[in-house]
Amino acid sequence: MFGWRNLPLVERIHRLQYVVPPLLVLLVIGYQLGVARFLEEAYGHAVHYGVEIGFYSLAGPMVTWLTLVWVERRLVEKEVLERQVRRREQHLASLSEASADAILSLDRAGRISTWNRGAEHLFGYRAETIIGRTLDQLLLDTPRLLARLQRDGVVQNFETTAVAQDGRVIAVDLTQTLLTEDTAHSLTSSLILRDITARRERDAVVEEERARIARDLHDGVAQVLYLLALKADMAVGQVDQAPDQVMAALQEIGQRSRQVIREIRRTIFALRPLEWSEEGFLPALRRFVKDFSDQLNWQASFDLADENLSIPDRLQPTVFRLVQESLNNVAKHTEAEAIQVGLSQIGEPPRLKLTICDNGPGFDPFSVSGSGLGLRQMRQRVEAVRGTFSLKNRTGGGTMIKAEIPL
Repeated sequence: MFGWRNLPLVERIHRLQYVVPPLLVLLVIGYQLGVARFLEEAYGHAVHYGVEIGFYSLAGPMVTWLTLVWVERRLVEKEVLERQVRRREQHLASLSEASADAILSLDRAGRISTWNRGAEHLFGYRAETIIGRTLDQLLLDTPRLLARLQRDGVVQNFETTAVAQDGRVIAVDLTQTLLTEDTAHSLTSSLILRDITARRERDAVVEEERARIARDLHDGVAQVLYLLALKADMAVGQVDQAPDQVMAALQEIGQRSRQVIREIRRTIFALRPLEWSEEGFLPALRRFVKDFSDQLNWQASFDLADENLSIPDRLQPTVFRLVQESLNNVAKHTEAEAIQVGLSQIGEPPRLKLTICDNGPGFDPFSVSGSGLGLRQMRQRVEAVRGTFSLKNRTGGGTMIKAEIPL
C-alpha cells in the first residue's frame, strides 16, 4: 500500500487498466456459477432473471462511477499541488527579478537562459541581447569556475572579475550551484553575482593608508624622536660647562616634541575609519574635513554646488581617498592655514568635479616628481575610473588639486 500511494497518478491508472477488467470478469463468472445457479434453483426462473438484470445494470456503472470518482479526486489533488508549485515559482521569480544582485541561469550547453533586472543593471545588457550567449561573454575566469563547479557541485565566495557591456571591469563575488531537471535528467546551473568593486576599493584604501602611516611613523616620528634622544644625551653632558647651550637644546627639544605630538595626533586621526553607511557619504566626508581641520587649527570649508548631489557607491572610496591624501599632503608639506573642498556635477555626459585648495605658499613644479606627495597613487586612482587629475599653483598663492570623474 505504501508503494501504491507513492506511485505517480499516471502509473496508478496504467496499472488499474490491467487490474479492473480481470476483476470484473471474475466477478461475473462468480455470479453466474454461484449466485445465479442458486437463485434459479431456489426461487425459479423469474427471480433469477430479475436479479441478473439488476446485477448487470448496476455492477458495471457502479465500478465505472467509483473509478471515475477516484480518478477525479486524484486529479483535483494534482491540480492543487500544481497551483501551489506555480505560486511558489512565481514568488521565487518575483524575488529574483526584484533582487539587486545579478541572478542568471545556464542551460545544458552553458548558454545563459534567464537574466534578471539586477544582472541588467550590473552588466548593462538587456535580457534579449544576452540570453543565448555563453558565460565567458561576462567572466574572465570561466574555465577555473567551471572546473570547481564540476568538482564540488557548488561554488561559493568565488571572487573574480567580469566585463560589462561598456567595457568596465567589475569585481564580483559569485555563487554557482548545479541544478537537476527531473524531466530531462540533465544538469543546469544558477549563478548569483554581487558587485564588490566598492568593497575592494575600500580594502585598498585601508591597505594604502596602513602603508602610508607606517612610512610616516618611520620617516617622521621615529627619526625625530631619535634626534631628540641624541640632543638630550648631549645636553646631559653640557649642563655644567655650557648651560646656555643646554637651555637652547631643551627649548628645541620642547618645540620638536610638540611637533611630534601634533604628528602623532594626526596619524591617530587618520587611523579612524570613515563610516558613511548610516549618515550617508557626503555628510560623513564633510565631517571628516572639519575634524581633520580642527586637529590642525585650519579654517575649512566644504562646498557642494548641489546639496542633492549623488555620488555612486563605486566612486565613493576614490573620492574619499583623494580628499584624505590631499589633506595629509597639505599638513605635511605646507604651512597652510585654510583649506577648501568643493564638489560639483558638470558637463554632459555628467562628470564629478572635485577640487581641494589651500592657502599655503604653493610648490615648485620642478621639485615635484610624479611619485612625490602621493601624487602617483592619486593620479592612478583617478585614471582607474577613467577620470583626469591635475595639480597646480593657484594665482595669489596656494595649491589646487582637481579631479574630474565620469558619472
